[in-house]
Amino acid sequence: MIEWSSFLIVAAATWVSAVVVITLFSVAVRMRAVHVDQTAEGQGNSLLRLGYWAVFGICGLVVLLGVYLIVPALHGA
Repeated sequence: MIEWSSFLIVAAATWVSAVVVITLFSVAVRMRAVHVDQTAEGQGNSLLRLGYWAVFGICGLVVLLGVYLIVPALHGA
């Protein structure tokens, strides 16, 4: 028998995490595009560069956390 409450929890967590990863990646790409445009105009902003690399890093950490939670061998479950 299917436990529908557990299924809905997994479905909601999957949807939310997908939206978070896509949003973070999109924000980082947009920040990089702004930085490239500003650099082409001679107004490069190193803080913006640090910002988009930080957001890319956070996105990567979220993905690694998801892999950690999915693969039982990594956390002894």
